[in-house]
Amino acid sequence: MITHVGIIDQDPVRLITPLLDSDIPADKMIFIGTESQREQYERLSSILIPRNIAAEFCVIPDSINISCIRQRVNELAKKLEQQDTEVWFNASCGLRHRLLSAYEVFRSYHWPIYVIEPFSDEMCWLYPADREQQQVEDRIQLTDYLTIFGARCELPEHLVPEALNEQLWELGQRWASSALELGPGLATLNYLATTCRKEQKLDVALSEKQQGYKELGTLLTDLEETGLATYHDGILTFKHEEARRFANGEWLENLVHSTVSAIQNDLPTIQDHSLGVQVYRKIGEREVRNELDVATVVNNKLHIIECKTKGMRDDGDDTLYKLESLRDLLGGLQARAMLVSFRPLRHHDIVRAQDLGLAIIGPEQLGDLQAHLQTWFEGAGGQDHNIA
Repeated sequence: MITHVGIIDQDPVRLITPLLDSDIPADKMIFIGTESQREQYERLSSILIPRNIAAEFCVIPDSINISCIRQRVNELAKKLEQQDTEVWFNASCGLRHRLLSAYEVFRSYHWPIYVIEPFSDEMCWLYPADREQQQVEDRIQLTDYLTIFGARCELPEHLVPEALNEQLWELGQRWASSALELGPGLATLNYLATTCRKEQKLDVALSEKQQGYKELGTLLTDLEETGLATYHDGILTFKHEEARRFANGEWLENLVHSTVSAIQNDLPTIQDHSLGVQVYRKIGEREVRNELDVATVVNNKLHIIECKTKGMRDDGDDTLYKLESLRDLLGGLQARAMLVSFRPLRHHDIVRAQDLGLAIIGPEQLGDLQAHLQTWFEGAGGQDHNIA
């Protein structure tokens, strides 16, 4: 029997990921934390118990009193010594004074001690020195990841038929590749689809001026050929609500998500992904909802992609700050976020995104979306040694 022990902190993902690796033995996990971290423990244990890994909480004092912390960890170690189990200490997490105190105790028992290196996601042995490093398997799923950070999520239930999804992907690629030329036409199409939403219907009349837009005509022809809409005598009629939403900007989200799926075939560090994830977080008595356009877990790190088909002149800062906030709240220190914008970005927005640590793909790069996304995902590390 193998029992892992680790200290809870604000970013405890690396306490969970090695336990999900089929090549790393784990029968039980003991989480060390303060009473105020019990709710975190409950979330962490809810991920392990369905996977037949037992969980236990060891409470330490919520003070910077080294002797008290060491005494409590010593009590735990003595109890474990009397049990029929091999103890492994995961030294990846924990405030420094707690971590060093616990390390000192576990080292005195000559029990194995390891850390999960954040970038490579490798299990590195501090003791004994002769154990080889190994890559941690990419097993954690989106729902598990969000649970760790106190959020529950709902994934979309309806899946687009494969044949139609392929059509939509090709259509999105065609529009994206001509982003700068088709921009005004797509802005008008977005306006027409928004009008339908506000009036709660699927048909809308084009003005004489709109009927003369060459770029818009190209887009309407594309929608007709794909079977998403009909256009006759100046009346645009969407086939169903999903088609209206596609024209209202979801085409970009669909394109990004389909591209992530395609990259996954070449990059096995992409372990889970979803389109339109509804995320719910408790703030006091309120439950706050956010939608993640595209979310994926790459090399055991959360990646959030915000897709924007409208200009950012009025809400650019809000969009970027919100994306940064969601990245930090839902994914911890290792999470990454990107803005994919169909409309040209102001210099101000580009500089602000860089300051916030956000990646950006603008209309100039959309034609090479797959290459840019793959490079970004490879930046999450792990691809050279990943276990498929």
